[in-house]
Parts: sequence; C-alpha cells; structure tokens
Amino acid sequence: MSYQKFSLITGQIDIVTSKGESNYQEVLNDFDSAEYIFVTTYNISQNREALLNSLKEAATHAEVRIVTNIPNRYENYYGDKVRKKASESINNYTKKLSSNDNEESIGAFFNFQNHSKVILTNNIAYIGSANFSEQSSNNRETGFIIRDRSLVQVVIDNLVPIILDESIRYYGNSFEEKKLVLSLLASRLESASIKIEEESYTYVGRFEEVKNYNYWDPQLRQESLEDVLGLLEEIEDEIYRTNELYETDEFADLIDSESIEQIKILFTEDDNISELAKFSETNYASDLIAEWNVHNEDMDEAAQRASDQTSERKQGLAEAAQQDIENFFLYVQRIQNSFELIIKKLEELQDEQETSIDNT
Repeated sequence: MSYQKFSLITGQIDIVTSKGESNYQEVLNDFDSAEYIFVTTYNISQNREALLNSLKEAATHAEVRIVTNIPNRYENYYGDKVRKKASESINNYTKKLSSNDNEESIGAFFNFQNHSKVILTNNIAYIGSANFSEQSSNNRETGFIIRDRSLVQVVIDNLVPIILDESIRYYGNSFEEKKLVLSLLASRLESASIKIEEESYTYVGRFEEVKNYNYWDPQLRQESLEDVLGLLEEIEDEIYRTNELYETDEFADLIDSESIEQIKILFTEDDNISELAKFSETNYASDLIAEWNVHNEDMDEAAQRASDQTSERKQGLAEAAQQDIENFFLYVQRIQNSFELIIKKLEELQDEQETSIDNT
C-alpha cells in the first residue's frame, strides 16, 4: 500500500498520490462534521456500497449532491447486445441512486458527458483522477487536496454550479411516493368536506337524491371545522416539502393557496360558520332561564319559551352561515382541482426523467 503527499502551498494545497488506498480519504474523514458534500465522478461502485452508504449517512446532517456518468450508456446503440448491456447499467445506477423513504436522501444527478472527479465538503476538497468507487483504490491515483476553506469555497461557488447546470436531476422513486401522499391528502380533504355537508344538509326523496340546506336543525360541529383546518396545514406543509425536494416554487404556484386562506377566514372564531358550529342549545337555553330569574312554579313555561328562542337563534345562525358554507364547498373543489394539476406536473417530471436517462 502506498499513500504519499507533497505540500504545494503549506497548509493550503497538497499533491496526493496513492495505490492500494483511497486517494481522498481525508475528505471522507470529514463527512461526519460536514454541512455540505459534493461528489462528481465518472462511475460509482457496481457491487460495493460503503462509499454510497457514507453519503446517505451524511445526508442526515449535510446537504449532499452526487453527479455521475453511467458507463455503457451511449447516445446511439448498434445491436441488441450493446443495448441490453446499457439497459442493465442504467438500471443498476438508477437503483443505487433512488431516493430513500425519507427526503434526507442524497441529491443525485446524471451527466453523460462527465469525466471529472471532485470530492469535497465545505471544509476540504479533492480534485484528481480517482472516481468515487472502491475500485479506484486499486489504481495509482493522483490529485490535489485543498485544505484552505476559502479556496474550497471558490470551488463550490464556481466549479460546482457549472457541473450541476449540465446535469440531469434524478429523483428516483419519489414521484410515486409524492403522488400517493398528495392523493391521500386530497381524499382526506374530500372526506372532511363530506362530513361538513352531512352536518349542514338533509337529503330527501325516495333515494335521498335531493339535498336541502338544514335551517331548522343543523348539526355542524366545531370539531369538524378543526379537522379541516388541521388538514389544510398538512397540505401546506406537504407542498412546501415538495417544493424543497424538487428545488422549485412551481408546486406552491399550482396549489390554490387563495382558497386555502379563504377557508381559514371562514372558519375563524368570530365568523358565521364557527358561530353556528360552537352554538350549544343547552347552554343558550340555560343562560336565558338564568337571566329571567324564573320561579319554580313558572319553570315549565320558561323552559318552553327558552326552547323556542333557542331554536330561533339556531335557525338565525344557520341562515347567516348558509352562503359561507356554500362558498366553503366551492373553495374545496378549487383545491381539489389544483391537486390534479400538481399530480399531472409530477407525472410530467417523471416522464422527462425516464426518457432523458433511459434511452435504450
């Protein structure tokens, strides 16, 4: 085994050469404390996982980006054997770089004209001949280790963007996962709105085909409103995470944020819908009787009068809330429509990824 280094600029840049050892081991040693990691390599290991696992572990605390070519992938194929070999190589690489179940996975890119090798953190950088693969340690590899953090930052600010701009972002299986999560949120929103509909309307006719707004005895509950508000927060959080994952504001632009905000306004404590939902007939009638200071012998008559006034009050609240409740369902429909646009956009991105990477 051989690992040697020669100082080019003392404390700042060393030349390193090795055979039988990793040429960039000092950078690997910094992964545990790094805040940013960037790797560009011609190839990754076909069968070994240690280096990729070190990146995935670092992704729990650092922003990680890896750019790789795919050996055996060409723009054109002449013969089924060559095409089959390319397909196997593409499948192997995409499988290795697929996103994990969480979003703290490595940010993977493909660059089919890439032959450069750079491995760095925000503290130390390697630029040389060694690929990010275990097999490279078997070869004589030579490169530069940059220790000066200000010089490392020059590389990050200037070289890294050039490489990333020429590369294809790979999101792995995240499209299917995101579509599923967003579809479930849309379904839960529909269920929550149906619950409010059932508490606000009655259905008449032989097959209950006619829906009438329930002025006389609505059953709208505050818990139903709170369920919707909590769900809207989940939706906003998920859209934010989707934007972060795909590094765009496009999904925030597609979701109907205005309708979400309007529902929040409708469901505030001093609004008509909330006044109806939190109305307690028992408490209201009791307060009336207490206010009247009724004697025991007049209690039956007072109770009937309180019941009548309570019904009138509830019907008045129901009438005041009707238009707002109808508007709520319109806003929900608009949000559902925006979910369809978002899922369609995810499908477009998925198609673009598949066609740009697997050309076999």
